[in-house]
Amino acid sequence: MQQIGRNILSLLFSRVMAGIILFFIYTRLIQYFGPEVAGQFGLIAGYLTVFSFFVDLGMQQLVIKKVSENKAEASRYLSNYLGIQFFLGLGFMLILDVIVLTSHYPQAVRNALYVTGLSLLISSLSMPFMAIINGFQRLGVIAKVHFLNSLINASMMALTIYLNKGIFFMAFVNIIAAVIDFIIYWYVVEKNFTHFRFKFDFPFWKTLFALNLPFTLLTFFSIYNRIDTLLLPHLRSFTENGYYTAVYKFWDTLAYLPAVVSASLYPFFAEAIAGNRIEEARRGLESYTRYMIALALPITMGAFLLSHRLTVSFFGPKFEPAAQALGLLVAAVAVLFIYSPVNALIISQRTKTAVKITGFNLVLNLVLNLILIRKYGFVAAAAVTLLSECVQWFGYTYFVNRDVIRFKFMPFFAKPFLASIIMGGAIYFAHNLNLWLLVGLGGTVYLAALGLLRFFQAEDRRLLFGGLRVNPEPVERDVL
Repeated sequence: MQQIGRNILSLLFSRVMAGIILFFIYTRLIQYFGPEVAGQFGLIAGYLTVFSFFVDLGMQQLVIKKVSENKAEASRYLSNYLGIQFFLGLGFMLILDVIVLTSHYPQAVRNALYVTGLSLLISSLSMPFMAIINGFQRLGVIAKVHFLNSLINASMMALTIYLNKGIFFMAFVNIIAAVIDFIIYWYVVEKNFTHFRFKFDFPFWKTLFALNLPFTLLTFFSIYNRIDTLLLPHLRSFTENGYYTAVYKFWDTLAYLPAVVSASLYPFFAEAIAGNRIEEARRGLESYTRYMIALALPITMGAFLLSHRLTVSFFGPKFEPAAQALGLLVAAVAVLFIYSPVNALIISQRTKTAVKITGFNLVLNLVLNLILIRKYGFVAAAAVTLLSECVQWFGYTYFVNRDVIRFKFMPFFAKPFLASIIMGGAIYFAHNLNLWLLVGLGGTVYLAALGLLRFFQAEDRRLLFGGLRVNPEPVERDVL
């Protein structure tokens, strides 16, 4: 549990530090582009995100699980996975190129997408090395690389504005980051964890693909909350996609925390369940669900109360219509907060069940978006995203409780909900204050209310201090 805490805190610290820089420069970039070009930029980012889901067919999750369960097999999985990944990356790059070639996008968008396809191939080669690092539960390495990527991204955004460039220039940031990632991850894995060689062990490849089929389907279906960014330019306009792209950055920024929690818990659950440490797994599931509920409720309350001021403050008056979607998107990511620990467990232990739930969600999301976006635009896209996350939460929680581990979560809502109401009241009555003073006031009131309600326990302090403690294992000092 303390190792999980260190993983989460190291990843979170790097993200917070880099995210502050990246978020503010991103808002300036969106203002510089304006709604129309921002919509084109969002389309490119949407393609990159969707194809990044596809490019390894979900094999990274399988390799993490297998390496977590048996670290002696790390070299075999790495060597074969890298060979497989080269062909997958090349294949999906060509698929993207064909889509672009047959599209009617503006030439600047098409050129940027060609560059994005090349970056997809290069970045896909880093995935096998990341899987090994994750399987050894040394996510501090990944945190540092993510921090470096954020700095590169922020620098390219600043250069784009300073040099008066466009989306084609911005597309090259993905290639730069992909090359650097590959070099760093290769060095870290080779020096600290295991050696790799390209292997063409076709019988083993066949076994991997057979084992990976549920992860492949899950990966394809997981685009349910990203297809709206691809549909909006076709069903409405680049301008509306620009509004959506702007406030969707709040989703991207906030969603990193549940991603960190899920990534940190995934190998822990795989190892604990394989070792029949059921009670330890239950304790981890309940503890982190409680923490995530306590984070989810106040950010939802704050987003709905301050959506207009947040949107105009960060993106300028031209993006004022985007405020209609902000609260819905933040509420959606708050739901993602709540079920992120369950997400890690169900994917680890009941992958086929996760596939069925996510597949249903993809169909539901696609049908609703096709029907509603034409009439209601980007606000409908945000509402459908919120509904989809609720479906995912209810489905995952039900089947984990029924088939894997019985755990409680409803009692964890009471104190954070009451504290959020108190916080909301403070924000409402002090609404004339400066935005940042309001945010600070809300956070202070919420924490004070949680303290008075005795939300925090001795176990929380133990995990926090354990997570902050420097890992004494030599391998951690050797990496990066």
